[in-house]
Amino acid sequence: MPNLAVVLLVAGAVLVLLIVLDLARRVPLINPVVVGICVPLVLNAPLLGRLGYRELGPDGLWILAVFGLLLLWFWIRLTVAPVRDGVPTGLRLKALGGAAPILWALCWATIVEAVVLPLSFVLEESVVPLWLLVTNTGFALGCCLLLYLDGALRAILLSRSLSPAGKVFLLATLWIPVIGWVAGVGVGRTVRKEYLAAVDRVQWESTMPEDQRCATRFPIILVHGVGWRDYRLFNAWGRIPTYLKRHGATIFHGEQQGWGSIEANGTQVAARIDQVLEETGAGKVNLIAHSRGGIDSRYAISALGIGDKVASLTTMNSPHHGVRFADTATKLKEPLYRRLAAAVDYTFGVAGDESPDFFASTMAFRTRTAREFNRAHPDDPRVYYQSYTSVMSSPAGDRLLGPSYRVIKALGEENDGLVSVDSAKWGEFRGVIRSSTRRGVSHGDLVDMHREDFAGFNVLDAYIGIVADLKQRGF
Repeated sequence: MPNLAVVLLVAGAVLVLLIVLDLARRVPLINPVVVGICVPLVLNAPLLGRLGYRELGPDGLWILAVFGLLLLWFWIRLTVAPVRDGVPTGLRLKALGGAAPILWALCWATIVEAVVLPLSFVLEESVVPLWLLVTNTGFALGCCLLLYLDGALRAILLSRSLSPAGKVFLLATLWIPVIGWVAGVGVGRTVRKEYLAAVDRVQWESTMPEDQRCATRFPIILVHGVGWRDYRLFNAWGRIPTYLKRHGATIFHGEQQGWGSIEANGTQVAARIDQVLEETGAGKVNLIAHSRGGIDSRYAISALGIGDKVASLTTMNSPHHGVRFADTATKLKEPLYRRLAAAVDYTFGVAGDESPDFFASTMAFRTRTAREFNRAHPDDPRVYYQSYTSVMSSPAGDRLLGPSYRVIKALGEENDGLVSVDSAKWGEFRGVIRSSTRRGVSHGDLVDMHREDFAGFNVLDAYIGIVADLKQRGF
């Protein structure tokens, strides 16, 4: 038996074993070793098939056919379902997770073919017809194109962590040697982190059965910050309410305006508290407020005298002492700034705000205005006040808040992209929520704004802990 036949039979037997183990979810077929060996074989199948037939002859055709079918199975598995780990992350995330191995396979394929294709013309031209060399080249390039489209479209269409600029860069450069390899590997690493974070969240969820750890004595009202409305599809709290309810919490929303003034929004929060008390029959409520929602809530408690109806106020990233970035951002010439404000007011008026006031809302973030507000609205001794905040680690942590993060950081203040740590402290300060990675936790991350899992921080677990602590304190 020719040596090539022995090699193909042994390799085929190993591949069959790996396929069986993969189907049984014991060993994944799509792993670096198998991909590193099989991708070059698939891409050069026409040339290798001709060389194999020349050595084995007609009697060995069946060996080549069987081995070719095994490679076809590998290729389908790579391009259709590269991730089969048994973790129920959902179809979108499972498809996204496949972008990483596909893009890495593409980078490896381009490196290999940059060597193999020129050598095939130099070394095999005398024994292999030119038409076959050209066919092999076209076949290899077609396979690379398929990997490119498959991996790139998965990342571009399905990723939530990849920035728009990153997606454009990927489309523009992935076909360029060296630059494309770097882009493909970088994007592959990003989407892999996104997928693994989702896996961590699913595994965390599976170890935390539904219980009553968040069943507080009083119902909870979530009070959003500026620029949001409590619509089902446009909600400031992401997945947080759903997970709190799974653990026994009774959840309501503040339902105040997106760009109303503090006075208008505070009045709406107070009215909402009365509605919730009437609906539930409870004696008080717990308020959990994000960003300026914390200021709206403080106004409702102090200025409107409803301290007897509020057991606790927990503020998240609230600018109690103002935002120094706002001191700079609101220095536009007033006529121009008011025109900008009018455009925002019109937009949110269409969205449902009764009396949007972008100008007053943003001016309320100024540090001088915050000092005046704090003097005029002292805390109610009947209410327990506590505060949390978070910090970004770099501008890359949140592409929307990167510029403001830089400005506040340049002033020497740790911040979440909008609010500094010192500004967020009010009542009993419970600490800074951080991630274990370089990304950090931004102003939006702390309310699950992006509905995104990322490594080093589980916002759902954080809120379950916060509400469970309220329960332990008797609220």
